Amino acid sequence: MNQLAFEPDALSHCECTGERQVRTELESPACDSTLTVEEAAAKTWDVAVIGAGPTGALAARQVALLGLRTLLVDRSSFPREKVCGGCISGLGRRLLESVGLADLLDSSHAAPLGRFDLAAGGRRVSFDLPAGAAVSRISFDAALVRNTVEAGVAFVSGTTTLVRGLAAGSRLRRLVLQQDDRRFVAQSRMVLVADGLGRTSLKQHRAFAPRVAATSRIGLGATLPGTAAEIDAGHVLMSVARDGYVGLVRVPGDAINLAAAVDPNHVREHGPAETVRHIFTQAGVKPPTGLEAVDWRGTGLLTRHSRRTAAPRLLVLGDAAGYVEPFTGEGMTWGMLSAVLAAPMVADWLGRDAAESADDRLASRRECRRLAHDWSAVVRAQIAPRQRDCRILAGLLRNPAAVRAAMALIGVAPTLVRPLIGHFWNAGKGIDLQGSSTIQSSMERTRHKSSRPREVSSRI
Repeated sequence: MNQLAFEPDALSHCECTGERQVRTELESPACDSTLTVEEAAAKTWDVAVIGAGPTGALAARQVALLGLRTLLVDRSSFPREKVCGGCISGLGRRLLESVGLADLLDSSHAAPLGRFDLAAGGRRVSFDLPAGAAVSRISFDAALVRNTVEAGVAFVSGTTTLVRGLAAGSRLRRLVLQQDDRRFVAQSRMVLVADGLGRTSLKQHRAFAPRVAATSRIGLGATLPGTAAEIDAGHVLMSVARDGYVGLVRVPGDAINLAAAVDPNHVREHGPAETVRHIFTQAGVKPPTGLEAVDWRGTGLLTRHSRRTAAPRLLVLGDAAGYVEPFTGEGMTWGMLSAVLAAPMVADWLGRDAAESADDRLASRRECRRLAHDWSAVVRAQIAPRQRDCRILAGLLRNPAAVRAAMALIGVAPTLVRPLIGHFWNAGKGIDLQGSSTIQSSMERTRHKSSRPREVSSRI
């Protein structure tokens, strides 16, 4: 049975079939730390962001551009591989354009997407997929981190972070930074947690423990040679079967990105290569060649719900705030949307926090609770509904009869799919990409329901 290397933040959630170091051909320049761990701990930060994926890196960049002293920390060294379908939706493209990062989707980092091919039960349907892009995560993420550093963010890589309690009269959040066997304590006025599914930085805080769906699948990923499968450039091929689904897409560098959501028991019994081959065969698609020879990467259980997304001087963003099976390819877009929405909100709050009297601790605690309450409202209004709809779709895909009926209907009337594509792939209705009006409307709706914010424990 071929081996499977799990990503660091997934190890506590999934039983490994064997670990090994993932061999990677680095396709992007290294992103070196801009300061040492000791130097990071010696300063007091306005904002500390944990996790340098698309969510964390974009959030750090946006708050830095608003004039805040910002620290970005990640446990990995960049470039690095990630299990991901590598798709940016139309909304994701508009998000990047709105913040001046459209060049991240140029030909060196991304390939335009135009078609979506869906295969199941020996049938295949195809329809237009406008405005999207397929990215190489190893290149895209590294480029985004470099843009973040250019915006003035201090970056520390290869360092794990643990979130601790409040200090200095509840106006600073403490962080334990660990690099190898060295540990340092840093302090920040605000912490943004964007360290993915495992959210290991919050493992000492039970209130943030996610509820994992009992039927959740795990993610598998691999990079295949361009000759391994017959798939046209600009096409996404999604193969659906009872035990999961597998997506293939060509990315820059003459490579094919493979990402799958699969039954963990099947992987445990048969291994990743055989599980993926089984899904292709059931869907009626010729499996790629050389599946046993590639380096497989795995995630923890995918579908999870977070009971809490905020605490005093702490907000949770992106995958760390909750996730569902990524059939619609919106995972990165959800994360980047939360980053763009959070940045002006954090900057506004910290501006008012700095203007308050340092002696007015009661007012400070009240405003901390208010921010936590308001951020939770934004997540419920702007992110949760998108994930709910994706969860419903993922549930339907587990029903073979429903899949067969949908394939037959799409084959007869393909135009019926257009509203769904608009909803899942391009929908930006009601979203102000500059963030201010969206945040204000979300907060006002919630405050209208209750004149008092729900209590958020200051002990967290």
